[in-house]
Amino acid sequence: MSKFSFFLTIILGSSLFSLHGADQALLDLLVKKGLLTKGEVGAISAEASADSQPHEEQALLDLLVKKGHLTRAEVDSLAEQSPKQVVESKAKRADNLSKSELGVLVEPKSKKATELKFSGRIQAQWDGIESHEADADRNHFYFRRLFLGGHAKLGENWGGDLVMDFAASTNGGGEVFIEGASVWYKVSDALRIDVGQLKVPFGMEETTSSSKIKAVERSAVNRQFAETLKFSARHTGLFAKGDLGDSGFSYGAAIVNSGQNHNSKDSSLKDGLYGYENNEFAYFGRLAYTNDTSPISYTLGIAAGVQQNSPYVDKDGNASTFDHAYVALSEKTTAYNIFGGLGYGAFSLEAEYMSGEVDATGGEHEHDGYFVQASYLFSNALKGDWELVYGYSEVAGEGGDELVSAKEIIRRANISSDFDEVNEFEQHYLGVNYLFNSHDAKLMLGYEMNEAKDVVLGNRDFDGLRARLQLLF
Repeated sequence: MSKFSFFLTIILGSSLFSLHGADQALLDLLVKKGLLTKGEVGAISAEASADSQPHEEQALLDLLVKKGHLTRAEVDSLAEQSPKQVVESKAKRADNLSKSELGVLVEPKSKKATELKFSGRIQAQWDGIESHEADADRNHFYFRRLFLGGHAKLGENWGGDLVMDFAASTNGGGEVFIEGASVWYKVSDALRIDVGQLKVPFGMEETTSSSKIKAVERSAVNRQFAETLKFSARHTGLFAKGDLGDSGFSYGAAIVNSGQNHNSKDSSLKDGLYGYENNEFAYFGRLAYTNDTSPISYTLGIAAGVQQNSPYVDKDGNASTFDHAYVALSEKTTAYNIFGGLGYGAFSLEAEYMSGEVDATGGEHEHDGYFVQASYLFSNALKGDWELVYGYSEVAGEGGDELVSAKEIIRRANISSDFDEVNEFEQHYLGVNYLFNSHDAKLMLGYEMNEAKDVVLGNRDFDGLRARLQLLF
């Protein structure tokens, strides 16, 4: 490097990148030393009036390179020494404008952060579900999910994720739901450890992102275990997962609070039909094998879990009542899940089976059900893809009366108290999706045929349409 270039590097390195824009004193100095003309300075100032400050600095650097006072390598060296400021050539800026702009405008507070991203998910939905109650049909627009998340990495090993759901409350409710939050450490592809609130490794459909499911809502058997029993879905605790080399095997494990979600009070977690025992853990594990290298791809897996239930006794040691008297003194819920998927070209098939046993007073309760879904993707649309979907699911409860919650399974439906809990539930789903830009922008339309079956009251249908418009960023 020449003395002349070294002089310029010192000036620019200590002044230009510590200021917001090239200041007038620096420009005057460059004119005085004959490095720039007043006309060139005027051109830079004119560009600055219509452009952002980083681009003003870039214009100065481009001009000095053009006049031979600096080399492109020296400019790149300056950029490396100033990580807060993105310095690129005009051509590169034009090709990658959004990335460079984000580099200027978004900066993590921690100086150790090597990557910072934010994400969003908007799901606007309409439900039209029939009801046999007078004037109680569901006909309503709302936001199903409004996610906003932040994702940070500190080097290759440490990271953290936080995703909030702002659709969990009304405008005046003031409630925000934690969709997921964790601090993680990645040892290798074979082991990543998370501490926080995440979904436990149980249920293929439940652990598939809501942005990628093919039906508007998840199936009946999934919602029975995730919503009625509050067995799967989100818990807070310790998680581990990984891929076992090139073998095709992957695993997941979790040691978590027995109650769902997060709360600093051990008695204020989310409980289901059998409650949960305070200060007791639930345990989950999953093992899966995936072959995606052959023309016919497939996945096979098994998962299991044990959840400690609430004893429900009062201060005198007598069983208390909690919606159902028979849930008193239920010790634990033990469940397993077998799942699989098959893909060939534009066709895919998914299926899973869930079975759970509850040690309840008076005998065992059993919850069993399955889900099958087939889809076909037509990729000949002008600006997107059509996807046809059919799904079938059923779930039943035995050992007690009315163990299946129709109210939890049919989201947002107006169901009378007579059919809130039933003995069996059957569901058909017919849907069509239009993917404007894969899952990032898609429209979903589905028709549900729901049949609630009660031993005493008989059967009742709750059919209807759902539509969803989704945007991811």
